Amino acid sequence: IPATNTMRFNISALALTTIVVPALAAKTWDVNIVDGSFSPAIIDIAPGDTVRWPNNDGPDHAFVETAPGYRSCAPKAGGFNSGRKTVGESYQRTFQSQAVVNYKDGIGSNCAKMNTTGTIYVGPRPDDAPTETTEAAGGATSTSSGSASATGTDTSSSSSLSSSSSSSSAASTSTRASTTVSSTQTSETPTQTDKPSAANGLLAQGSFALGFAALVGALIAL
Repeated sequence: IPATNTMRFNISALALTTIVVPALAAKTWDVNIVDGSFSPAIIDIAPGDTVRWPNNDGPDHAFVETAPGYRSCAPKAGGFNSGRKTVGESYQRTFQSQAVVNYKDGIGSNCAKMNTTGTIYVGPRPDDAPTETTEAAGGATSTSSGSASATGTDTSSSSSLSSSSSSSSAASTSTRASTTVSSTQTSETPTQTDKPSAANGLLAQGSFALGFAALVGALIAL
């Protein structure tokens, strides 16, 4: 093969590789509409990738680029606008260079009512990229709070039960003490009754002895 032809072949192969390799590396990303919101609402892609918005939600939608910074419903001057897309239709756009692209649903008040907005990071995210806040964080605090409230209620109930048990124990102890005192007093009563009976017996014996002595004295006098 002549050297000239070999050089032409190498140049053609190199050019073909330069064209085909980036094309094979590029990706297409779908952003769906679920319950009136974009899903996912935030995506990270590489320069040269394509984003496609299929309208599989039912109502009409439009995909409109908005101002940079925090996502809003304000359209960007000179930004892309898909126009109205009915169900089954789609819109796609290829992003060739690094950028931060915000967009919204441009039909009626969908953006304002449903906060139907999204962001595409083409290439690395910038250091000053807005911090996203999700509703998941606020839900953990009301449970926690709910859990804390439930624990407090349980503690209060335990204190009431403990107090009632203490009162019952005190009442039971007092009753047993009263019963013990009553029993002691009752058992002492027969002892007090026995003492007068013994004295009466001695008195009777003394009277009998005096009477017998008087009788003997009378007989002697006769």
